[in-house]
Amino acid sequence: MTPLAVRRWPLAVVFLFLAARVPLLFLRQPFFDELFTRWISAKSFAGIVHALRYDSGPPLYYWFVHLIGDPPLLVLRALSLLFASVALAVVMKMRIEAGALLAVFAPAVLLSVDARAYALCAMLIALALYAMERERWWTAAALLVLAAYSHYYGVLFFPLLLRRWRTFPVAVVLFIPGLWLAWNQPGSALDWLSMGEWPEALFVRPPMLLAIAIALLMIAAALRFNRFAVATLLPVALAVVCMVYVPVRFDAVIAVPLVLWLAPAKRVVLIPLGFALAVWTAVGIIEHAQRPVDDYRAAAEFVAHQPGPVVASGYLYLETVSLRPATAYPPHQAEHPGWRILRYPMGREIPPGAFLWIGERGAPELEVIRRHRRIEPLYENPTALVVKVH
Repeated sequence: MTPLAVRRWPLAVVFLFLAARVPLLFLRQPFFDELFTRWISAKSFAGIVHALRYDSGPPLYYWFVHLIGDPPLLVLRALSLLFASVALAVVMKMRIEAGALLAVFAPAVLLSVDARAYALCAMLIALALYAMERERWWTAAALLVLAAYSHYYGVLFFPLLLRRWRTFPVAVVLFIPGLWLAWNQPGSALDWLSMGEWPEALFVRPPMLLAIAIALLMIAAALRFNRFAVATLLPVALAVVCMVYVPVRFDAVIAVPLVLWLAPAKRVVLIPLGFALAVWTAVGIIEHAQRPVDDYRAAAEFVAHQPGPVVASGYLYLETVSLRPATAYPPHQAEHPGWRILRYPMGREIPPGAFLWIGERGAPELEVIRRHRRIEPLYENPTALVVKVH
């Protein structure tokens, strides 16, 4: 290979990386979890921790967003892209072929432009793996602790420190506050986890033939067992055993050790694998570009232009307050948007006077309102409803 070709390889990988991600910065509709990021990050440092006691997850990413103010969603997505770019640079420094696979690996692509903690966690894991390669185990331990404070998935990588066993107990001790927070978070915060269900809201499931091709090519590339195989399989096994594996989300975090494991395979396997992954990513980008406006978002956009006070319930509370001021009903909805307590409010808690109510069709809050007040439907779609309450 000529020196010019050698120089062009990194540029080609960077081009693929950006070409797969930049369109999604703009094409993706605002996702509920991203709206939650903006909502919780607007609180104080202590307020973020307090709010997380009703949720799941550690505070580091939200603290970081809080430090940079209240930037728009596009800026937060670009921040994740910056984190992902650092991870790419680390991977390319270790193996250029791994960087090429990472550039087109669909879960890593999507979570690289997501206003959530996954890209930060993946970056810190990449840096930790690089530190391990250079025998800087205390640095690796510190990076994995930071990864765990950005997302609990980072804890699944702690056992990698057992190769230099003294670093493992230190990492665990440093993460005791995170363990305390996790212990005090409600178990119901993880009820949404579902083994085996593909999160269509995040990224399209690959077509069957393409999925089979990707699986077979990955198996062929994985026949060479190396140190990165352990760094991949051990966290995967822990995620499955602990029932916290979620397709796309976890796949984005495990992407770095995975591509480093697969990269030494022969080109006769790597080139078709990279092509198949690129096709999946392209299909996903096109699907996002063609998606109709989400039902929740459509209802929130309708009510955003209506005069008068607005009262919101359920998931529609956060969708609505991202576009205009609204009162939460019941009031605890404002303490944890989207979550419900199964003891619903009595009629005396209904806000006084006339107002617009927005929520899910069949929401229990609507039934309470209907028993005590007269309602007039103004807008509805298959999921959401807006009514005038008299």
